[in-house]
Amino acid sequence: MSFLKKISSMFASPSRSEESGYWIYARCNRCGEALRSRVDLYNELSLDYEDDTPVYFCRKVLIGETRCFQSIEVWLKFDQSRKLISSEISGGVLISAEEYKQARGLV
Repeated sequence: MSFLKKISSMFASPSRSEESGYWIYARCNRCGEALRSRVDLYNELSLDYEDDTPVYFCRKVLIGETRCFQSIEVWLKFDQSRKLISSEISGGVLISAEEYKQARGLV
């Protein structure tokens, strides 16, 4: 049985820690619904150059599940080490994880 596990581990993708993802929390301007989405920092970022300095960017569109279905656009910019530099949002406001949990009744 260990032989089959070794073979399957060769084809399985390596598991990444929580550090490989960045969570976005937002509230819709129209209906107030709290939304969240995850950005995979190793697969969803695009490379760009600003003043010969490499930076990564990502654009996410969030759509609510239960209320108005308005799209909320989020633009994120990360540095070389994939740390958030700046963020912009249209159609909503960014909120904290705690605010998201309270709005969803998870606390």
